[in-house]
Amino acid sequence: MEHPHFKLIGHRLCPYVQRVAMVMGHYAIDHEREDIRLEDKPAWLEKFSSERQVPVLLLDQTRPLTEAAVICDYLDRINGRALYPVDLIESAEHSIWILRAERILSLTADLVYRAHNEHDCDLTLHRIGLILAILNKKFEAAGPFREVGLCMVDMAYATAFRAFPVLVYGLNRDLFAGFEHVRGWSERLLKNDIVRTVVPQTYHGELHHFIASRQSYLAKRLSMLPVPQKPALSASQ
Repeated sequence: MEHPHFKLIGHRLCPYVQRVAMVMGHYAIDHEREDIRLEDKPAWLEKFSSERQVPVLLLDQTRPLTEAAVICDYLDRINGRALYPVDLIESAEHSIWILRAERILSLTADLVYRAHNEHDCDLTLHRIGLILAILNKKFEAAGPFREVGLCMVDMAYATAFRAFPVLVYGLNRDLFAGFEHVRGWSERLLKNDIVRTVVPQTYHGELHHFIASRQSYLAKRLSMLPVPQKPALSASQ
């Protein structure tokens, strides 16, 4: 099957763009990449995304696909659907886990933009912890989602875990405390070449500055801290 010409429109730090880029990296899909500035979105973006959101996957320069989950599913389907289990029930279960990863991303956005005091942060971290506890029990009972190589669940959680070291540094909390199975999985994921190379080497420093320029409690704390020269890979103190 001949693929269309692909152009991925994104942002350097966006976790949803990272997930699409991982799928493209896994399948070695040739594509162009253009990153925009969130604080100065180009007018032409509305032509391809009515909500002016990224990622956008542009097919043959004219047909846009939006929403990371939709784009990833499309790319997986045209390449043989190797990132989900063959068994339909197992595949559906993986989709449920991906929804939980997206919930972590949503809660992380709350920390970045909307949690304006320590109480709000504590409540948000508690909600993240509830999801991590479910994950930890899954690993205790059944082990990894895939023994060899990445699957779509791995990619979804890699995007969720990547920002954790910056959250840990800013809030002085160990997000994986009591969840050692998930901690180990996170560390393995973030060392994977496909996961590691979809963001710039300066990712953690850029994310630190990005969050520090917001108005949240986390932003205020990070604005008072220097950017570490070598951020920790894991989300622990």
